[in-house]
Amino acid sequence: MRRPEILWLCVLLFPLALAQTVAEILDRVEKNLSEPWQAVVQGTLQGPSGKEELRAQVFAIPKENLFRIEFLKPASLEGNFTVITEKEVWNYLYLTNQLVIAPKEKTQVQGLGFSPQGLGDLKALTERVSLRLWGEERLPEGAAWRLVGRAKEGQGFAEMELYVLKADPRPIRFVFKDEAGKVLVELKVAEFKRANLAPAQLKRYPKDAQVVRR
Repeated sequence: MRRPEILWLCVLLFPLALAQTVAEILDRVEKNLSEPWQAVVQGTLQGPSGKEELRAQVFAIPKENLFRIEFLKPASLEGNFTVITEKEVWNYLYLTNQLVIAPKEKTQVQGLGFSPQGLGDLKALTERVSLRLWGEERLPEGAAWRLVGRAKEGQGFAEMELYVLKADPRPIRFVFKDEAGKVLVELKVAEFKRANLAPAQLKRYPKDAQVVRR
């Protein structure tokens, strides 16, 4: 084979050598995020009166399948938190001082409109959304894989875009859309850091809260 043909063949095969599958990307994320971590999730959500600012703190102990989301904004969710265990989701409602516990597959965050598992557990998210790799994109955080997919019924959204940072494999952006392509929720993951967390910290709730099982 002549040199120009070899060079041309290398050009054709180079993208294939770099290609990733969704499963490979999520496997990298899982290995990278195997130890406890915390982050701030911020962005906007489509509320009854229009767009509202969303801000929450996320705490994760992946090996325990344990995640906690504490809501700071909007006002309707302020003081609420969600704890995700291996089989259950606990929604704490500040205004009523209730802790509502339900099976993981049936639960949505009150007032948010989509299942919360994907904020900290991508494997759980893939059970609800059929993701495919849609190339790469340059974001302020760096180069990221762009994953897109259609949601299964009953998720509170129709389509999702997920951006995974390549240099440090972890989710950095989520976009949830309705059937018409309108953005319902757009989230950015910031202030990410490894953390020393214990299960008791993530499972804590007010002692006087009324516990309701559904």
